[in-house]
Amino acid sequence: MESAPKVAVVIPTRNRETRVAFALEAIGAQTLPRDQFEVVVVRDSSQAGPFAKPPEGLTVRYLTYSGSSGPTAKRNVGWRSTTAPLVAFTDDDCRPAPDWLERMIQAEEDGTFLTGRTEPDPDEIHLLRGLARSRTVVGPSEWYPCCNVAYPRAMLDRLDGFDESFYFGGEDTDLALRARKAGARAQYVHEALVWHAVLSRTLIDAFREAVAWPSLPLVISRHPEQRRHLYLSFFRNEAHAKLALAVLGSAALRARPAFALAMWLPYLAHHLRSELHTPSPVPVKLARGSLRLPSLLLVELVEMAATARAAWRHRVAVA
Repeated sequence: MESAPKVAVVIPTRNRETRVAFALEAIGAQTLPRDQFEVVVVRDSSQAGPFAKPPEGLTVRYLTYSGSSGPTAKRNVGWRSTTAPLVAFTDDDCRPAPDWLERMIQAEEDGTFLTGRTEPDPDEIHLLRGLARSRTVVGPSEWYPCCNVAYPRAMLDRLDGFDESFYFGGEDTDLALRARKAGARAQYVHEALVWHAVLSRTLIDAFREAVAWPSLPLVISRHPEQRRHLYLSFFRNEAHAKLALAVLGSAALRARPAFALAMWLPYLAHHLRSELHTPSPVPVKLARGSLRLPSLLLVELVEMAATARAAWRHRVAVA
């Protein structure tokens, strides 16, 4: 008689079969014996193949969801399909380290949910420039990203899982904050590592993501106390704050051009400073950083506009 799995891994996906194959390969290499975990991949019902195949010996259950194409509802479909007492979530653009599940199980305690460390994929780190994005979480995060988190299934039941009004983004933060308000403790497990892909983006890709992800105002509307974790309690990040300063300064461009330029300097320095950490001669770094500034500026303006629109809808002040 087969023993019930100790943990289920849930991966929502949409049209990323190559990435799913990488994720399954990493999960197939877990140090935790395979009879102690199961894997559930949830796709759009409209998605056409070819589909990623799991590595030899790894059993994967493939489910479909016919509603929205975002990950929130798919995560709910995944965890509700399992009876494993612990449910670990990651994404289709992630590769868990070999001891990821073992570390999560070792750290589990009553009344806790677990978050792990996330770093850019070392095989792709050289691509992290320009508009490319990845994710880094190297300590306890107050945003609880779902690329590396595990919840007791009983806790998910009590909370009714992820709130599907968060179509794309924010659902992970909302669930964690609801869990904490219900008395659960968040435990950060540094040894439970997931490598996040470095995703190269065109300018159009970045615009689409900026428009699709204005979930922060809804999080703040539902959880006003979370505002203290915003930059200066108002901005999504430091870049947005410095861009707002620059835009305000531009109003004085004709009357006081020197003042207007000074208001732009913090924003320019913010982005050029990040380029200085790359292994290239300083003139090359500055030239490369200057060339990418216009596209970064456009993307961040779109992000701020999308955030402002969502903030108006949810009646909160966030930029």
